[in-house]
Amino acid sequence: MTSQQLQLILGMAIVTYIPRVLPMLVLSNRSIPDKISKWMSFIPVSIFAALIFSDIFFWEGQFNVDPINNIKLIPSVIVFFVAYKTKNLLWSMVLGISAITLLVYLF
Repeated sequence: MTSQQLQLILGMAIVTYIPRVLPMLVLSNRSIPDKISKWMSFIPVSIFAALIFSDIFFWEGQFNVDPINNIKLIPSVIVFFVAYKTKNLLWSMVLGISAITLLVYLF
């Protein structure tokens, strides 16, 4: 490994570490207003929804809501209802993986 590669790796580590540590240092001794705290509670849900939406509704590089051509739609609906009814992440994951495996195997 050359010194240039080592400098690049250390530089990338610093650049990714600073945005994680800086808010903790700045906000550690301050109280966050309730409105901002409530607003920030929605950030993980919105990021997760964006990731899931792009994975489910885009099939072979195109937006596709046809359950015959997009085999991810049926398992996602099944997982949604199982997760809603049982509130159990394990059962949702097992059922979703099983459903997508079965559909890929059949089609």
